[in-house]
Amino acid sequence: MGQNQYLIIGGSGEAGQSAIQAIRSSDPNAFIITSTTTNEPVSNANLTLFGKRAEPGLTNSILDDFEKHGRSKQIKALIYTPALGEVGFPIEESTNEQINNTLGICLDPMVSLEKEFEPELTVAYSAFYWLSHTLAFYGSMGIAKYKADLWAFENPTKRRIVRAGTFFSKSVRGISIVLQRTMKKTNHPDLLQLKNKFESSNEKFMDFFLSYAWEHEKESFQKKFGTPYRPTVREDLTRGLKKALETKSPIVTVLGDWTWEETEMPKLPSWFQQF
Repeated sequence: MGQNQYLIIGGSGEAGQSAIQAIRSSDPNAFIITSTTTNEPVSNANLTLFGKRAEPGLTNSILDDFEKHGRSKQIKALIYTPALGEVGFPIEESTNEQINNTLGICLDPMVSLEKEFEPELTVAYSAFYWLSHTLAFYGSMGIAKYKADLWAFENPTKRRIVRAGTFFSKSVRGISIVLQRTMKKTNHPDLLQLKNKFESSNEKFMDFFLSYAWEHEKESFQKKFGTPYRPTVREDLTRGLKKALETKSPIVTVLGDWTWEETEMPKLPSWFQQF
């Protein structure tokens, strides 16, 4: 039997590294091609494509590298990890420009790659963008995650979402930096509440922000499970992707020790439909 090829966009981050781990354990002979924005080889990949940004033109740039390295376009799975966008304000207040800029990183390049390479499966990553704390600060990222969920349900046999709890990553660090700036000049009640809690916490903002998110996750989901809540870590993402590669459900959710599958859109505030 031939070697299966996998393409991971963004191989050096937490999601990318967990994806490589998951593929290695479920398909030991896999040939893993991964892109990175830097010129450093990605650990545990067979081939790294350097200097690749999530932007228009990504597909052509990757195609060129595939040709240069003599790789076939046949791909078992495309795993797409980039998550950058404008945050620090309520999702509902996202402007068209903010949404378009964020989709230009988080979704459009993936859709373009999927069209060009026609992988057996395309996997994107998502979050609990509809919980009360996330609605208050997730900005246009919330719309991008919503659109990714819709995308998965359009073609559930070929698309998967791994929805994961909040874990420490570069993008979470980015969100916390922006959020700390926005909080200083907000009038939004949820953000003011966050600001007051932070000011009385004596913690660094990053640490405070993580425990704040974890508290909300625990509150929202603990009652469904007998085992205690714990924060999500890289190994949980690995478990999520392994499951996504095997299951028929469009969404696999991992939150600490808990794993569940979803076959319909989450219950969202009705205003999401305007986007």
